[in-house]
Amino acid sequence: NSPSAQKSKSANRGHHFERVLIIILENQNYGDAIADPYLNSLAKKGANLTNFHAITHPSYPNYLAMITGKEIPTRGDKQVNLNERTIADLLKPAGLTWKNYAEGYPGNCFKYPTFGLYARKHVPFMSFIQIQEQECENIVPATRFAEDLNGGALPNYMFYSPDMDNDGHDTGLGYCSKWLKGFLEPLRKNEAFMKGTLIVVTFDESRNDSNNHIYTVLLGDMVKPGEYNENYNHYSVLRTIEDNFGLGTLSDGDGGTKPIVGVWK
Repeated sequence: NSPSAQKSKSANRGHHFERVLIIILENQNYGDAIADPYLNSLAKKGANLTNFHAITHPSYPNYLAMITGKEIPTRGDKQVNLNERTIADLLKPAGLTWKNYAEGYPGNCFKYPTFGLYARKHVPFMSFIQIQEQECENIVPATRFAEDLNGGALPNYMFYSPDMDNDGHDTGLGYCSKWLKGFLEPLRKNEAFMKGTLIVVTFDESRNDSNNHIYTVLLGDMVKPGEYNENYNHYSVLRTIEDNFGLGTLSDGDGGTKPIVGVWK
């Protein structure tokens, strides 16, 4: 191996994890979410970030902030097409792969706001012109997740957008908790998947908590279970992923925050 080939190969190895799966649920206060039996049981099995906050209201700018590291003002949830850098722009040059798996997504770079239970506002990568024009194949129907899992083809960065029922937006906490259990438990029993995979379960925003205090739990064989009371937010997750892969930062939000520390074995 030439030195440069060795360097790029080692750069792809994550510091704490090789892959990350981010699952976003909708609109619940921390107190309600942690009282849900399944979400409570997950919190005990992972790193429960008890002082974690969303960035703003409503939903849509939180999703944008998760992948750009900045707050992009929007008119409510009205969809916009943006010329901004995202985490995708950092992953690709580092030789790392990404996908946004979206339930109910009809494919073919479908840009309209809704389709059945699919909502574009919960699929943040679709808001960026660079991705629409050059990397739309990385936004895929969620049915592809099982195919990629079984084919050993999961990307390094996985953003999973449940549909409007399964994320709790149109249904509620009990419904999304039941969906999450059905989705997550088979994965947690899958040794090949769990090896080197960090799972992040979070919410986009609170329902009516003035501090925007939300449930966020990290799961994986690299995580020390426990309660962690550091003040974190969506930017902290982005910064943690950037630091894990040595990617640098995108903007003031991720650049100005600290990565999640103390939770790693």
